[in-house]
Amino acid sequence: MLPMYAWLSGVIPCMDAFCQRFFASTFMPISYYHWPEHFIWSCPSAFQKMEHHSRVLADKIKFYKNPDYFITDSYAYFGMVNIDDSLSKMDYLILGPLFSTPCSDETVHNFLHEGQLSGEAAEEMTQVFLNTPRVSFHQFLSMLSFLHLCINRKEINIAEHFDTRIGAMIQEDISKRYSNLMYDKREYLDFHNTFDLELQLIDCIKTGDAQKIKPLLLSYPAENQITGQLSNNPIRNRRNLFIVTTTLAARAAIAGGLDTEQAYQLSDLYIQECERTLRIEIMDTLSYTMLIDFATRVAKQKLPIQGMSKEVFDCLQFISQRPNEPLRVDDVADFIGKSRSYITRRFKEELGFDISSFIMRCKLEEAKSLLTYTDKPLSEISSYLCFSSQAYFQNVFKKKYGITPLQYRTDSASAKE
Repeated sequence: MLPMYAWLSGVIPCMDAFCQRFFASTFMPISYYHWPEHFIWSCPSAFQKMEHHSRVLADKIKFYKNPDYFITDSYAYFGMVNIDDSLSKMDYLILGPLFSTPCSDETVHNFLHEGQLSGEAAEEMTQVFLNTPRVSFHQFLSMLSFLHLCINRKEINIAEHFDTRIGAMIQEDISKRYSNLMYDKREYLDFHNTFDLELQLIDCIKTGDAQKIKPLLLSYPAENQITGQLSNNPIRNRRNLFIVTTTLAARAAIAGGLDTEQAYQLSDLYIQECERTLRIEIMDTLSYTMLIDFATRVAKQKLPIQGMSKEVFDCLQFISQRPNEPLRVDDVADFIGKSRSYITRRFKEELGFDISSFIMRCKLEEAKSLLTYTDKPLSEISSYLCFSSQAYFQNVFKKKYGITPLQYRTDSASAKE
């Protein structure tokens, strides 16, 4: 069987079949012209009765490249693909009219006025509008580039091909859809009601108060929450909401003192897990687990972020991200571009402990994680965290936590069972 482009390119009699199949698949109006004089074929068929309408619009619609688009005063999108990929040739496919928002009476009236349509022709065109899907401006351009690829075997970069007009048109498109959406939302009092819950959850994570999260969520039953609609697909919509929630949680955790890299990596892992999940109830459990996890990790940090200088905060991030390096106080001072005595004094004044203590704390916290969630031997963990010997690592660990690393691993395994 010949590929689509071989079926289309240079075989004009097949264009009517192509238009029919395209329309049957997308319900987007498409026409075949010897532009602008002769109207050859169109789907839906109502367009074939409107040659006068076509000539009127043709005087206003101008195309300058292949493919190209034009937006009328009534915000109708028209796209063009030159079948022979030469603007000197006159055989075109015309996509449209298409709209990004539901057609109001005013929109329909304005379009009919532009095309000088009245009577039966106007009624038929109105019915076409009612049955035509709404498409965003970006969807419209994507479909136009797809048609160009099918017809002319050439792929385009949408942003480069249509240049800087895209940004302005997308903004205009979003503004129109926003106005229509807010009109309907106000009409039916259908408003988001989760802002207060979000603020309280963010505060729980920032303060490391994991115990408060469960009763807080129970006080806002999911069935009473009006959340955003980020996709028409229920699974995709819930995933998108999860991504937003996880992003907010990660930022709140960073504000609460969690190392930025830890927060970002944890956020990425939870989002990846959500992407693999196909059941909404599991996503709900994952969301709860994610919130608890971030709050718990912040609680373990227990750093007084409020009132902390940027210099000290940057030092904390620098140290937290390098538990596997043999850091010294001089390394931290060099990073911040200050003297050893200056940064040591600031650390003590703002945090109440010295830099060396925090370096060791980060190493031991990482050791606990490795002991709990990996099977790596003590010798490898000790070497990874840059302890001078395994014996020294074990002694420091026991002095800090009261048990040996192996006992900690055993206890952690029992707690998970």
